[in-house]
Amino acid sequence: MPRIRITIVNEKDRTQQLRLATRVRGDLLASAPVYVDPDRPLQGIHRDEENRSYLEFATDDPEKVKAVLHEHGHDPYVRLEETNDPLGEPCQNCGNVAGRLSPPECPNCGFQDISPCPICGQLNSRQDYETVSGKLFVCPHPVDGARHRVRLIFNEPMFRPDGRFNEPLVLVREATRR
Repeated sequence: MPRIRITIVNEKDRTQQLRLATRVRGDLLASAPVYVDPDRPLQGIHRDEENRSYLEFATDDPEKVKAVLHEHGHDPYVRLEETNDPLGEPCQNCGNVAGRLSPPECPNCGFQDISPCPICGQLNSRQDYETVSGKLFVCPHPVDGARHRVRLIFNEPMFRPDGRFNEPLVLVREATRR
């Protein structure tokens, strides 16, 4: 079953992107053979790594979806593509799914998931670090040609007094040799 991603393009204003995506979603739900994929449910409107609004549906008829988008005048600001990419983890703060990898900072709400590497200074997603064992990882960015080890630990306390997560959620620390 094809899964399609409709991305709002040619619009820089975040609020306008959301308005356009809402119209597209409403028109597709009313006039096209689309539904939420039961194997990869992604409901609502999300923001990708490039900060663009997008939505995904499953469909048996991608050509009909294209026709509905055209009939309703959405052509100038949408890009439609079939996707089989696995869904990444949702933002711990707002639930946004930015893509296959969870970005270090949510493009939707700005929640900082992880701190920069203390050795190379790079801000990487958690999935970019290579697991050695337990909390010990290898940073994806070498320094002077050598890769370095770090520890990923949850920020303590994990929650603020108001119940929100303490940012960044994960701290990257230099691994000390034992």
